[in-house]
Amino acid sequence: MLINNDEQLRQYLPNVLATCEGEISLFDKLQFHLNNAEQWLAENITGRDFISTCAGAEGDETTRALLCQTIVAHAFRAALPSLDLVLTSTGFGIVSNGNIAPASAERVARLSESLLLLRDNLIDQLLFQLCQNASWCETPQGHYFSATLFPSLELSRLAGHTSDLWEHYRTLRQQVLSVEYELATKYISEALYARFRQHVLRQSLTASELPIVVNLKNIEIELLAGKPLNYVLLTSLVNDIRSNPDDFPEWQSSPTAQLFCRPSFQNTKESHGYWF
Repeated sequence: MLINNDEQLRQYLPNVLATCEGEISLFDKLQFHLNNAEQWLAENITGRDFISTCAGAEGDETTRALLCQTIVAHAFRAALPSLDLVLTSTGFGIVSNGNIAPASAERVARLSESLLLLRDNLIDQLLFQLCQNASWCETPQGHYFSATLFPSLELSRLAGHTSDLWEHYRTLRQQVLSVEYELATKYISEALYARFRQHVLRQSLTASELPIVVNLKNIEIELLAGKPLNYVLLTSLVNDIRSNPDDFPEWQSSPTAQLFCRPSFQNTKESHGYWF
């Protein structure tokens, strides 16, 4: 595990009172949630190998800290409902004493929301680093994020969401997969879309690719919002691709390109309806 004791945990949880003698440590209270949070992060974002590498002596300290912050934010939010309750002989009670009053439900809700936003922002920072790791790009998690032109939670923000970005991303990604499939088969080609996705993931778009990808992403966001397909812009993008075969050879040899080839008519005397 990346976080193994109370001292390590408290590095990432400011404004937490010290544990008094005889009390259960904060780490012990959160250990179950920390285990779940690390497993969640490995399964959905990083992969187990990446976390294992960061947990080892050879791991980068900056990346390790980023992973730990993400895990703590996820775990602490999951633990919130139980942290202020104790089981007594007469039932559950609220943790309190003469000097510290329980927080209101509204404050706890705001804390939960802020932890969720913090976790999602940290996920985006992690993805920025992970996309530059060639080994991670070949993992199931890397393939998950490289399946569209949106390999980060930017998709949720562009769609107008300001909270619960990860859950919105998962839903929107499924919609984008359908949108990109149609745009690829009818206009851009599967091969060229695949190239764009890899270059977006690895942050290596060329000067000729960048304007096309930016406009494609704008078209997709508009479609997700229920707006009609911008045929004028899409046609312009296809014409740019057709006019630059050296920059986009994948399109020229694709089945999609055949959709834009008009059948030629050879006028001969033997043809029915011969024209003078």
